[in-house]
Amino acid sequence: MTPARRRTLALGLGVAAPTLVLALGWLLADLRERSMLAEQREGELVQAAELLRAAARESLEELRRREDARPFEHYGRFYRPPEVLALGEAVALSPLAGEPDDPRISAYFQIDPDGRVRTPYALEPGGSPRAVAVEATVAGPEFAPLRALSFGSGASGRDQSLTYALNDMGNAAYRDLADARRGDALAAERTQKVRLPQTSRNLVTWDTIQSQQAQSASPPQQASAEPVFEAIQQQRPANADGNVPQDMSQRPLPKEHALEDIPQEAGPSLDYSPMAYLRLGDVVVLQRVVSHAGAGSVQGAVLDRGRLAGEWLGALVARHALPEATPTIAATSATGACALARPVHDEVLPDLSFCFPAPPLPPGGSLVLQLGVLLGLGGVVAAAIVAIARAARRSDELSAQKTAFVSAVSHELRTPLTTLRMHAEMLQEGLVAPERLPVFYDDLAHESVRLSRLVENVLAVAQLEEGRRVLQLRPGDLAAQIRDIVDDQARHVERRGFPPVELALPDEPVTVRSDPQAVEQILVNLLDNALKYAADARAAGLRVELAVEGDQAVLRVQDRGPGIPEADRDRVFDRFYRVARERDAHTPGTGLGLALVRELARGHGGDAVAAARPGGGAELQVRFPLASAAARPT
Repeated sequence: MTPARRRTLALGLGVAAPTLVLALGWLLADLRERSMLAEQREGELVQAAELLRAAARESLEELRRREDARPFEHYGRFYRPPEVLALGEAVALSPLAGEPDDPRISAYFQIDPDGRVRTPYALEPGGSPRAVAVEATVAGPEFAPLRALSFGSGASGRDQSLTYALNDMGNAAYRDLADARRGDALAAERTQKVRLPQTSRNLVTWDTIQSQQAQSASPPQQASAEPVFEAIQQQRPANADGNVPQDMSQRPLPKEHALEDIPQEAGPSLDYSPMAYLRLGDVVVLQRVVSHAGAGSVQGAVLDRGRLAGEWLGALVARHALPEATPTIAATSATGACALARPVHDEVLPDLSFCFPAPPLPPGGSLVLQLGVLLGLGGVVAAAIVAIARAARRSDELSAQKTAFVSAVSHELRTPLTTLRMHAEMLQEGLVAPERLPVFYDDLAHESVRLSRLVENVLAVAQLEEGRRVLQLRPGDLAAQIRDIVDDQARHVERRGFPPVELALPDEPVTVRSDPQAVEQILVNLLDNALKYAADARAAGLRVELAVEGDQAVLRVQDRGPGIPEADRDRVFDRFYRVARERDAHTPGTGLGLALVRELARGHGGDAVAAARPGGGAELQVRFPLASAAARPT
């Protein structure tokens, strides 16, 4: 038994024995731990659900606050901004007349004290297709409780309520201004005299609004509006002491901006209730009541349920959900399969819920399950022993490879160093005849190149392994590079007793993005490999071919040597690997040349493969991606 196998057996027994002894106790502890984890998981789900619900409440509350800050006048088609005084700008188009700036809102509306529905989309009801559509929605049976909130007779007269007449006054001012611009003298006179009131806001509670409505509305109308007041009453949150505040109107509103350098006239004060969400069948509205002089108008925005349930909820979950507790959106009536379900929003989307998936079930405590776990654990231990054995065997193989590599490198270094030292000493002692000096100089240069190439291969592999070698890729003609490299290697090929290398290159340039130094290392190593293993077939010569195949340039180096067995054609590119053949036992080499070739080829975005040459011998291929047309030199 080898030392590696003895170490593997000892390690396996050392791991397996205590593991199997402690397995039963581990199972019992694991069952208790899983029970605790299940409780912890349930608490995490509750926390995640409340986090999402809080995010939904805050987002909808931010929308409510923004709409709450809008002045009464914006719900009419035209109004007089408090900051403009010029005749040409006596009135302005409402900012609500275009598309809503929040995609969650589909349309704005106002219900006058007399029940008439108006919108900022037209001067008069029914004045545009969009206005007609909104008016039809608000006039539907589902909006009856909301329409019942408006109150007051709306009778004409000097003391007519501004909540009834202010929009009409803005529209009349716009008509007079338009007529004055067309040359109507009377309209111009009226325009100069018009003074739209600059109202101020008086925030009141919903209880105050309900009292005002009780004084001005008939009993049937009060009964119809009662569900609205009840729904708003249920929305009032409790204070920290548990008491319910009088009204949501206690929330502060943004202060309206007033320009200090423009005179401001004191005007009448309108009573504003706070905005509140209200479900009317399948429709959700954000609404309030604005009253003055015994008359009240309902103003509000219809929410786009499709966008709320789709884009808004999807973005909310993506932004605020925990990665380990991401819910789906399900109907509240179909949450039976959810581990935990919470409504998205109690007033706006109570019919949709965050549905959290059930956590993995903890294992049971039956004897069958325990035995199954024990058997599984035994299998894991066995697999671990097998893995350790393979790792030990692989470690022995790598150790043997490295030993062979060190031996090969030492041998490869010894030969050129011996030649260099011997020739240098003979030259130093004057033992070389003058006619032999060129031969000695040639031998010194050859062995220096050989030594340099060996050192470059070792350093290149080390740099690639450590990530310090960065290829400098630039467009160039690969065919011209190959021709120059083969010409430089011609003398080396001749010294090895081979005829000149047969070149087969395209007539047209083959443009690739390459590192010239890396391309030289690739081709030199391929030629050196062919010279070593095709020594018995020198007369057949070597062939270097370059061809374009699709979007790749294919470099082929062919010889008539013994070839590479099919089983070894991929492994020859592994580091330190050499084909085990008796005839090649004394062939010099380190097992790094072809490994370097493949790594450099892949650094170019290509690859290197080995194949059999038709007619006998080996063919080594290196593929390079062709450069794009934009990257080719002009």
